[in-house]
Amino acid sequence: MTTTLIKNVRAIDAQQDQVQDILMVDGKFAAAPTHLSPDEIIDGTGLQFFPGCIDPHVHFREPGFEYKEDLASGSKAALSAGVTSFFDMPNTDPPTFTRALLADKKALANEKSWANYGFYFGAGPNNQAEIEKVSGVPGTKLYLNTTTGNLKMDNEDRWREIFKLGKTVALHAEGPVFERAVQIWQECGAQGHLHLCHASLRREVELVRSLKKDPELAGKISIEVCPHHLFMTHEDREKHGAFCCMKPELATQDDLDAMWEGVEDGTIDFFATDHAPHTKEEKLSEQTFYGIPGVETFFPLLYTEFVKRGYSLSQLSAMTSANTFKNFKVQNRNGLLSHGSVADGFLYDPTIKKAINADELHSKCEWTPFEGYPLTGQLVSTWLKGELKYAKSQFHGRAEGEALEF
Repeated sequence: MTTTLIKNVRAIDAQQDQVQDILMVDGKFAAAPTHLSPDEIIDGTGLQFFPGCIDPHVHFREPGFEYKEDLASGSKAALSAGVTSFFDMPNTDPPTFTRALLADKKALANEKSWANYGFYFGAGPNNQAEIEKVSGVPGTKLYLNTTTGNLKMDNEDRWREIFKLGKTVALHAEGPVFERAVQIWQECGAQGHLHLCHASLRREVELVRSLKKDPELAGKISIEVCPHHLFMTHEDREKHGAFCCMKPELATQDDLDAMWEGVEDGTIDFFATDHAPHTKEEKLSEQTFYGIPGVETFFPLLYTEFVKRGYSLSQLSAMTSANTFKNFKVQNRNGLLSHGSVADGFLYDPTIKKAINADELHSKCEWTPFEGYPLTGQLVSTWLKGELKYAKSQFHGRAEGEALEF
């Protein structure tokens, strides 16, 4: 049995923000400390403890593109930044269009992933029977705009077939295409749950805001936003070229402002990164490679901005953890520090000031569009199921991520 007591730490989750002791016993947060040895006690004075984050939108590139990233490197990068869980996308090679391929991915993750994992199922032109039967996934990913891989679906009849199943459907859909998808979803009876990935435009946030005012739809639609659409605009794309090229593309300052308005009023449910690494050589080539890395800069960027704006850190925790687990009905994690919850969490030092440095990151791609961005605070250590997994730039133990249950 592993026991760790962090004394006098500021404990922050979606439901609390207070100085207390955090006790982890046998993989769970516990209520009262027992007799402990000195090596089981950490002085948390001046530090903050958060539940582990979940990034519900990553591309860890395995199988097919392991030279860019793989489940081991991506999950270690995540863990080093307090991201203890992730959902991986289906546009690998081959794409995750069958239950057999999904099982293969889960088997790989069971061996290689340092963080807890879930895998989206892909909507293809001819896999309706597989979508009907699949289980154990956060949802079905439906690509309606251009992205990496040949998964774009233009056939609206296929959209209807998928919506009518009444399952959770996550959309890559931008602007007018998103609006059309919502229209068809409503025509099909608004069955199941509709989720918009990586919102980037004011018109998208305003549409979701209006839909959530309808009591019959409020609990059926959700929306995420990524840091790059909260911190950068098309001017950064013009300045930095391919290293700020992604889908959806960076938009205007007005669109960026709309993202923060959506954060402030609760229209946007949670954050994600769309971590999609490519090599430097690919980005500098004449061919277009959409996507940027982001899982390692996820929490520190958002933390820095929340502190700067004077926003609630409980809201930050909710939007990087609890809200996502609740939205996707994850059964074995809740993103809270409550007694009996699984002890995934990280210790953060809010006093350190430093800048993002790609040389210190763990992703295989070895670059970041946020190079040099000033940060408030730094991760100290990360625990998974009460076991220390990362501290002082070192990983501990072995890959022991769990499959998330839905």
